[in-house]
Amino acid sequence: MKKHFIILIVLAVALTGFLYSRPKVVVKDEAKANRDKVTETKSSAKEEEHQESSQAPKLSAEQEKQINVLKQKLTGTTDKKVLYGQIAQVFAKANRFDSAAVYAEKIAIVEPTAENWMQAGDMYYQAYTLSLRQENIALYTEKTRACYQKVLEKNPRQLQAKTNLAMTYVQSDSPMQAIMMLREVITEEPNYEPALMNLGVLSMQSNQYAKAADRFKQVLRLNPANLNAQLGLGYSLIELKEKAQARTIFEDLKKKVKDPTLLEEVNKALESLK
Repeated sequence: MKKHFIILIVLAVALTGFLYSRPKVVVKDEAKANRDKVTETKSSAKEEEHQESSQAPKLSAEQEKQINVLKQKLTGTTDKKVLYGQIAQVFAKANRFDSAAVYAEKIAIVEPTAENWMQAGDMYYQAYTLSLRQENIALYTEKTRACYQKVLEKNPRQLQAKTNLAMTYVQSDSPMQAIMMLREVITEEPNYEPALMNLGVLSMQSNQYAKAADRFKQVLRLNPANLNAQLGLGYSLIELKEKAQARTIFEDLKKKVKDPTLLEEVNKALESLK
């Protein structure tokens, strides 16, 4: 069940509307204060160097060439925002969200709009979610929170920023903060799908499968096409010994799922129900 929960945590990220990567199982260990001011200093260069040496997908030869050409162009222009965006895009397409986030943040520093800080926060959130190393988790957690806090300072009703910010507390010393923030979101917007989905995931984590099932059913009433909610409901029903209902859900999922990783998990679930 632990593995299935981790898969759901990663799948819930897809609800941010910022999914570039394939669904991926990530097992993380337990993961300081928000940085009030982010400046472009020598430390940012060190962060980029640190991130690019981390356990992340390798760039293809063509992507490395693109990055090198774009970085060379940076030295010859004072208007670097467009080039930062192009570099971030290449890294993101390569599933290198750690490095992409560095350049998205540079854009936000140059032009500190809520939208630009949101994009930087989303990139760091992806890096945080997919990170394996404890030191990287700590770094990306801090960066994610700093970016989303800047978004919320400009737009307190940016519910996606608040939802993602909440999820950075799940594996912190204050996990209840995640639940409280998500409840604040659904108090503002009772049908906010990403927050409901994440509350379902957190209910699974705490073995409250009946609550989890209710959350996923609520999501499916809002959006019957949400495969992640179907998956979560299926796993919750297994734990609730509602095997017939669970089998129906997984058989339906098997017809819809295209991604081989998810399909493998669906087949495993069906096998366990025999």
